[in-house]
Amino acid sequence: MKLPHHFAGASLALALAACSGAQTGSTATVVPSIVAPQTASVTGAATPGVKNGQQIAGAHKAPTALILVANNPTGELGTISEYAETATGNVAPTSVIANHNGGPRAIAFSASNNRFGIANGNIDNFLSVGAETFSLFGEIVTEIECFAKPSQTNGIAFDSKGHIYVSAFLPEGGRGIEVFAPGANSCAKPKRTISDEGGLAIDSKDLLYVANSTTATIDAFPSGSGTMTAQIGGSNTGLVAPGAVAIDASRNVYVFDNTTATISEFAAGATGNVAPIRTIAGSNTGLTIGNGFNCALAVSKNSGNIFVSNPTSNAILIFAATARGNVAPIQTIAGSTTQISNPLGIAVTE
Repeated sequence: MKLPHHFAGASLALALAACSGAQTGSTATVVPSIVAPQTASVTGAATPGVKNGQQIAGAHKAPTALILVANNPTGELGTISEYAETATGNVAPTSVIANHNGGPRAIAFSASNNRFGIANGNIDNFLSVGAETFSLFGEIVTEIECFAKPSQTNGIAFDSKGHIYVSAFLPEGGRGIEVFAPGANSCAKPKRTISDEGGLAIDSKDLLYVANSTTATIDAFPSGSGTMTAQIGGSNTGLVAPGAVAIDASRNVYVFDNTTATISEFAAGATGNVAPIRTIAGSNTGLTIGNGFNCALAVSKNSGNIFVSNPTSNAILIFAATARGNVAPIQTIAGSTTQISNPLGIAVTE
């Protein structure tokens, strides 16, 4: 039997219960936070050991968005740590979720159904779960198994209807993005497979963007299609090994390049060998080169601020919406109290 997941923070009231074929609607067991003790100010705060996740999760209906960080420390079990969007400095996470299923290597949030998912990375035995989704109310939603073994799930995204997109390296060098129906669970088969692979993002019109580090391109696929209709790539783009992609509220495309340690923004609808409309790079930024998917990227739909997880410095860097050039971040979350360790994924819950 697989090990259970344990929730270590009251404010999010989530768990990753790794029972094979976990069913929608199962409820997580909430235990006291190891970093933020419960207080009487939280209505319905759970007593230790009581299954009371939904009451605690109600505290998350605050106007401030949350930063979710996927930590994947070498040789240890990974975690998801949570911070307020305004957090900065050597601050403790408001909650930590322990993951006993490998990874996590990537994370994404779906505002349409208040769900987030993780791609777990290496899949090397029959117990491995390649991707998991769960709600913000502490309920286990799905555990997607039966990916080919060995393989590696590196990216995850949701469209507006809740379809789950999982990017994976497949056996013998294969590459693919498997698209699962909303609520897909256990050994559910994908609805289709897209012949591409890399960091994923989906815009408000359900256009899928893939950061393909092998071809040094950003590939775009319309909703419901496996046929690429647009591609950003070429000498003018400055792209060398794009590992992460994110979309803002205006459908502008942001890319983090792991070789040049540069954030590039391309105008909505950009295609071909086009120059970015701005870049962020240089010694003042704190950005460093990554490897493959090692640096993750998110953009706030509300503030427009840009979030980067930097595993080299074990830091989260936040840049102003108008940042340009060799500028310092307006917020940095880093230090021993943060519990950040090899952060490979980042998402903002809005």
